[in-house]
Amino acid sequence: MNETIYIKAPQCINVNQPDVTLKDFLTIYTSDDHLKKQLLAIPFYRFPKNKKGQIIVSVLKVIEVITKQFPDVSIDNLGEGDFILCYEPLSESKKMKETLFTIFICMVAFFGGGYAIMAYNTDVGAKELFTYLSMFFLGNAQIGTVYLAISYAVGLTFGMLLFFNHLGNKKLTNDPTPLEVQMRLYEKDISTTIIKDTSRRSQNLEVGGE
Repeated sequence: MNETIYIKAPQCINVNQPDVTLKDFLTIYTSDDHLKKQLLAIPFYRFPKNKKGQIIVSVLKVIEVITKQFPDVSIDNLGEGDFILCYEPLSESKKMKETLFTIFICMVAFFGGGYAIMAYNTDVGAKELFTYLSMFFLGNAQIGTVYLAISYAVGLTFGMLLFFNHLGNKKLTNDPTPLEVQMRLYEKDISTTIIKDTSRRSQNLEVGGE
């Protein structure tokens, strides 16, 4: 058999079953569909059951596992050289915990953001500015200040919606939001740090390891 196999793995993969096969984390392309099915079914690693865990895997280990089964194939890696394989058991209470955590984060962001805006307005003297503008343009400080405050609040709300590019579950445009960009950068930095630290301690799953 002289078949070329293309493999690709992302930097971080989550699995929910302790017995991991290649199909759980690897994208495989080959012109032989029967060979592809056999490759995807190859057992790769076993986590302790019902116990969260992660392991750093070298793509050389993946190549070793494949060539043990099919020694005549040629393998071309198009993905990461090292990646993180995370096991998290399925839990009925997980969804509830995620919902409560999301509500908590939303409350912190809402009240924290509101406090930050109020503190900023107090620091720069927004009330005095509104009073001055009301007297200058309308000649009535009390009514004009209310109108200016309402306009300012509405403009601030729309400005934040435009900046974060989100309105509930919908996006205003197809571009990623600034928060999504920062989260992806954060996830990438975390994965890179974990991989490097584990590699320095020689605790990653390399060629010849079990």
